[in-house]
Amino acid sequence: MAKHKVIGRALRKVDAVAKVTGATRFADDLAFPRMLYCRLLRSTEPHARIVSIDVTRAKQLDGVQAVLTGPDLPIPFGILPVSQDEHTLCVDKVRFIGDPVAAVAATTEETATAALDLIKIVYEPLKSFDSAEAAVAHPEPQIHDYADSGNLHKLINLEFGDVEAAIGEADLVREDLFFFEGNTHLPMEQHAAVASWSPDGKLTLWTSTQTPHYVHRALAKVLELPAARIRVIATPNGGGFGGKSDPFSHEIAVAKLAMITGRPVKITLTREEVFYCHRGRHPTLMWVKTGVKRDGAITGMHFRSLLDGGAYGSYGVASTYYTGALQTVTYNVPRYHFQGARAFTNKAPCGPKRGHGTPQPRFALEVHLDKIAEQLKIDPAELRLNTLVAPNSLTANYLRVGSMGLGKCIAKVVEGSEWKKKFRKLPDGRGVGLACSSYISGAGLPIYWNNMPHSGVQLKCDRGGGVTVFCGSTEIGQGSDSILAYIVAEVLGIDPFDIAVVTADTDLTPVDLGSYSSRVTLMTGNAALQAAERARQILARHAGKKLEVPPERLTFADGRVFDSKDRTRGIAFAEARQISRRRRRPIAGVFLQRLCGGGGRRSGNRDCARAHHLDRARRRSIDQLRVCDRPGGGLDLHGPGRGTDGGDGLSRRSQSGPQDPVPARIQESYDARDVRRRHLPDRGSRPERPLRREGSRPGTAVARDAGRGECCV
Repeated sequence: MAKHKVIGRALRKVDAVAKVTGATRFADDLAFPRMLYCRLLRSTEPHARIVSIDVTRAKQLDGVQAVLTGPDLPIPFGILPVSQDEHTLCVDKVRFIGDPVAAVAATTEETATAALDLIKIVYEPLKSFDSAEAAVAHPEPQIHDYADSGNLHKLINLEFGDVEAAIGEADLVREDLFFFEGNTHLPMEQHAAVASWSPDGKLTLWTSTQTPHYVHRALAKVLELPAARIRVIATPNGGGFGGKSDPFSHEIAVAKLAMITGRPVKITLTREEVFYCHRGRHPTLMWVKTGVKRDGAITGMHFRSLLDGGAYGSYGVASTYYTGALQTVTYNVPRYHFQGARAFTNKAPCGPKRGHGTPQPRFALEVHLDKIAEQLKIDPAELRLNTLVAPNSLTANYLRVGSMGLGKCIAKVVEGSEWKKKFRKLPDGRGVGLACSSYISGAGLPIYWNNMPHSGVQLKCDRGGGVTVFCGSTEIGQGSDSILAYIVAEVLGIDPFDIAVVTADTDLTPVDLGSYSSRVTLMTGNAALQAAERARQILARHAGKKLEVPPERLTFADGRVFDSKDRTRGIAFAEARQISRRRRRPIAGVFLQRLCGGGGRRSGNRDCARAHHLDRARRRSIDQLRVCDRPGGGLDLHGPGRGTDGGDGLSRRSQSGPQDPVPARIQESYDARDVRRRHLPDRGSRPERPLRREGSRPGTAVARDAGRGECCV
């Protein structure tokens, strides 16, 4: 029997038929009775104070139902806690051409567009900066007053080891200066959103986003609504590439307009407006200095980057760190110094385009190494092969490298391209080149630091054998919906196309932090795997009693559960589910998450690890199986009634076991602020949850689980 029935096979995606037949409904395809249309008035000045806005004539236009300006939505928002610098509509000044200033809702899109021409704005122009170099040279006027220095949004200075001494030991020292021009995403689908406000005071937003969880947070903050009264549904994305990873002004504007008018409000951005949203790759100026031995071994490296961030923060702080973080994970750099800066400029804001912050320095480093190889008269492929980071090692800047297949990859490329025959041997004007890169797999931390799961999966197994997978991840064309179906189908031995997949709905699905950083298959995939394995264990236990076969000898395949030693001795998957239900063993509620401490999620020593509590937990009926995974260990079992903050809790994690010592000299001489510490509340201030007595409602009993986590059932 083949090892896998589903995984590793060439299967169509679960949403393929709907997409190729045009049945998939994107945000712009949605329409509701009495729906209004929104248009945004955008700034024509790159940097200016708003002296006055007169919307009188726009409000008087026939068909206009509502007009908003900045003072109507004064609370700022942003994707990162350290960069809450955007307003739905500019309040006091504009910072780039295209900054939204007013919003109109009307009965037709043409009427809304006509109303924009009737809004009169008086600006007081300010000096503007069109490059990072200009922003560095002119600290005033500040684009934002919270910058680290003048118009420098973020300053970083990190040194790991004595780099100057390391470079002094080198046989060759080389310096190079590089510039990487910025670029932007071009998804086929423009950004679009539809908002609806119900008579009972609940908001629903359908939007083309990669991060419904963070849009949900932004709406709750800016609109000052309880999160439980907001529902965000991420519609299928017609391309994202990082450009739909932020919460955007247009999403909040239509939500507010729906609340004011009591009618659904829709907006679809023009292609020009998509470029204003931008969040593309940062233009970056880079300087690198490296010392090497005669054989190409690196002794030390000093790397500097200056990023042109545009008008707002977006993911810029993270992007700045990324420009210096990954130079050490491909080639062995024993001592390393990184200095980075991100400048505010009066242009559309840059953000998280495809591996944000890493393609720019990788371009610089690879060209830099080619120049070093040329000086040393070493084959560039051989230089790279001889300096690779070892597997299962720790880099100079304390990044842990697990498996390392880059050497085999280079060897195959060299062979397949006939490198030895072509390099330096082709006619003038022709040549071959070689470059390597790396990136993280899975975001290691949530944007808002907390000890909640990064991703969750719920499975519903019904009596007829049907399985529904609920997950908060967003399908943006990368196949995440299919991954969920394939993994669950493999574990439960059923056809993936018999599995219903429900995703990216904050009312129906558990939290997933978003489709970015190559994290979805790793985190959501592991959650789905463990959820399905728990379901299989429960089903096998009861099917085994029916078949008089030990559970560990049962195989789930081809829609059946059977004895691996006698295939004729088995039952249908649906029957196994019915047996489990008759025995009052519905699929139970479980969360599995990373816990960074041997002492579990809470501080303090509570003697509540009682076996009888766990026995009652196992006997108690719970409706759904929910497994949320983050890399690492620890078990946290939640029944109904826990985890109600949707992953937004800000409790600080404890540390799991001994930590790696960090003897390296880490400088913040640029007065860079520590993002990590500024946003963690005091653990000691968090109240303990009392242990409920028997008979309390499900979801409140608390017990230790093997000293690693808490069991709440």
